[in-house]
Formats: sequence, C-alpha cells, structure tokens
Amino acid sequence: MMKPIVLILMLILISRVASAQDELEHLSPYATGAGRTYAISARGLDAVGLNPSLLALGTPQPFEITIAPISSLGINAGPSLKQINSISNGFQDTALSSQAPSTNGLTKGDSTRESIANLIGGNNLSSTLAVRVFGMSYFNPDVGGFALTWTMHAAIEASVPDALLNYIGVNALSKIIQGNQLVPQQVNVQALWYSEYTLSYARTVIGVPSSSDLQLLGGVGFKYITGIAAMEMSPGEFSINYPQSTLSTSQYRVGADYLIRSAYPNEFNFNSLPSSFSLNLLANAAAGSGVGADIGITLGIFDSLHNSPWELAVSVSDIGSIQWNKNVSLRSVNTVLNQSTTADAGNKDTLNNQLKALGGTLDTNAGSFTTPLPTTLHIAGAMDFSEIGLTFDGVKLGMAAEYALGLINTVGAPTNGRFGFAITMEHPSAAFSLHTAIGMTTQDGMTDLTFAIGFGIANSILIDAGTDGLNGLFANNGRTDAVVGLKILF
Repeated sequence: MMKPIVLILMLILISRVASAQDELEHLSPYATGAGRTYAISARGLDAVGLNPSLLALGTPQPFEITIAPISSLGINAGPSLKQINSISNGFQDTALSSQAPSTNGLTKGDSTRESIANLIGGNNLSSTLAVRVFGMSYFNPDVGGFALTWTMHAAIEASVPDALLNYIGVNALSKIIQGNQLVPQQVNVQALWYSEYTLSYARTVIGVPSSSDLQLLGGVGFKYITGIAAMEMSPGEFSINYPQSTLSTSQYRVGADYLIRSAYPNEFNFNSLPSSFSLNLLANAAAGSGVGADIGITLGIFDSLHNSPWELAVSVSDIGSIQWNKNVSLRSVNTVLNQSTTADAGNKDTLNNQLKALGGTLDTNAGSFTTPLPTTLHIAGAMDFSEIGLTFDGVKLGMAAEYALGLINTVGAPTNGRFGFAITMEHPSAAFSLHTAIGMTTQDGMTDLTFAIGFGIANSILIDAGTDGLNGLFANNGRTDAVVGLKILF
C-alpha cells in the first residue's frame, strides 16, 4: 500500500505530466509564428480544425498531401518532459514514503519526493504535442475545397501551487508534526490525449470566386474522435494545520477535497509514455470515442491569386465531446483529519497510517464520463499594407491579428483569452516563394514573441516552421517550442 503523504502528491499529479494552462498544439506552422493568427493566416491543410472556410482559397496546385513522417509536427515541451517515464516510475516506487536514510543525508522518501517536485515544479513538465499523421486536400474553384485528415493531440493543464509542492517535498511529515501551516491551496489538473479524423469542406457562399469583388467564404469540418486517455481533477483543495488558531499544541489537521476521473485503454503502458515524437505517440488504442465539428467564415475581396486588401474571419473550433468507457475510475475525498501528535501518535509511521484516509475512495465501476472538446472562438483580421501606401517591389507586406477565447473549461482551450498580432512578409514566385512573419502573443498575463518562415519550391513543395516561444529560445530555459510542416502539391 502506498504511504498516504505520497498518495496526496500522486493524486495531485496523477496525470504524469503537469503544465500551466495552454492551447492544444495546432498544426499550422506559419500561423503559429504569425502571432498565432490561426483563423486568418492558415492555408490549405493547415486550416483544418481552425477555420475550414480558408480551404476555399485553395493552394497553388489542386492537390495537397502530407503523410508521416513527411507531415506536420508541433511540440511545446518543458525541460522535464524527457524525464516523464522516470517520474512515472518514481510515483510507483515503494521508496516514496521510506524513512530509511539515503546517501545525501535525507530519507529515501524525502529524496525521491524532492527529485519529483523539482521536475514538476515551475511548469517544467508543461507540454503539448500534436502530429498530422495523414492529410490530403483538393481544390476546384467551381466546386470548392475538400480535406481529409488524421491528427493526434495531447495536452495537459495543471495548476499546482509551489507552496504545496514545497511542503510535501523534504521533511513533509516533520512539518506536519511540528505544526507548520499550509493555507488552503487550490489544485486543478486535466489531461487529454486523442486522435481525430476530420472531413472538411469549404466554398464561396456569397459573391463570385476570385472576382476582386466582395466574397464570403464558408466552411465546416466534421470529425470522428478516438479518445486514448484522459484525467480530470475537479478543482481540489488541500490544507495542513489550518487554521492554526484552532489547534492545540499536540494536534495536527490535514484537509483534502477532490474528485478525479480517469480512463485509459487496456494497451496503455505507464512505464512507456511518449516523451517526443515516437511510435508511442501514434497509438491506435482507445478508451473512448466521440464526434465533433469546426465551422468558420471569412470575408474579403479576393482576386485570382486569392489576395485581398483586407480579410475578416470568425470560426469556432473543436465543438463536441468524448465519452470515456474503458478502465474508467473515480477517486474522491472530502475530509478533514484532526489527529493527536502526542506520545506514539507523533511517530512518523503512525502519522503515515493516520493519513490513509486522504487517499479517498476508489470506484472502478464508475461506468463512463464525458469530456467536452476544447471549444474555442477565433476572431481575426488581416490587412495588406499596400492599401496604406507601403509597397516594395516583389514583396507583399501586411499584418494579421487574432483574439481567441475558450468557450469550455477543458484542457487545450484558452479560457482566459489570447491575443496575437504579427507583421507578415511574402515574396510570391512560381519558382521559389518565401513568406515570413514576426509577432507577439499575450495570454494569462504573459507575452511571447513569435516567428515563422516558409519556402515554396516550384509550387510543388511547401516547407514551414514557426514558434510562439521566441523568448524561450534566447532564455536557455530548456523549453522546446516549434511547429514544422512539409507538404507536397500536385
């Protein structure tokens, strides 16, 4: 039986990965680096799942295709992601609560918990991963644009206060016995991993395509979703020796209130979790299924080259849900322990035994539960700078901006809103084209610089790369943030 003080830590971080709230990693390299202006800057397959109406603008050739490993990959990984399996193994280690001494002067339990806390603290495991396994699109100006894609997404959100991590690291039991206080700490953890198979269609619904007159593009995507794994913890609260004014000198108090739902497939291996783009990420195993949709419209004055002096777009992505029905479990507790620390009751082994109640009750016959997809509203616009007299021979300068807002409190949705802005540059050419962008995003009180660059070769090969964490590249903080893509046109 796992010792209770360790069980508290594992329950808080049971997803095996912790992160600050962030969006799903989107497979649109250029739009990512262009201030994350997905609903206005994505084109072709990159628009799937973001603003399907942009498929009506087509690509330089009728067909566009990607297939792994020639595909699009996105990663926003903290410096500890590569240690994810070590952390998972650590949670299962019997030494987590051991009082035996270790070589560094700490107990084995303290040493193990300290190592894990250092790895998960400071959002060092904050990570999102995505890959487009397959994608193909077709565009005909008289019919519209079609796309069929298979993508995979993994995202984790965790809000775990540093004060809580510090308390349950080294000398946790001693702190409790000595009466050290931990005021109530709010904890929120969610994890989601799934595949989606999307069929998208778009066309000009008002106006004449490529006429240089006002046109309204409309698009929709329908998706079947295979849920691989999920964990969600309703906002939990933990406190220790609080309030101190009501405690006697020979008493301790620990409070816990949480509800955790989880599901995973029979094939899932917690000792071989994906820490990069590997075959482990491309799992076909399923623990649930669902359906979803994306919808979008774009307004502009598009000419025969699909350029417009200005554009406005609105889209809603990831409408739908996943129902989980494999290996579903529910663990819950809502209790406050008031225990004595006198005589033998103050012994650490006795204290560990008293804290077992904080493990709550586990229900492995919970049936099923439903997780909404990270539904997000995108409102975006773009302008060609030639409209205000800024022109350069052979170069098209412009700007793009987007505001995104999560409509559902699900991991992967920007529930506090995100704003992005970028200056864009394009050098069109049938032989060798170039486009690049530099911008910024602001979300949850944090601002990041973004950058994108892309090349087109003979209108047959498109290569794009982008990052929305340009600051991190110079900060040397160990975080990896990049989206890359390669598409073949014919």
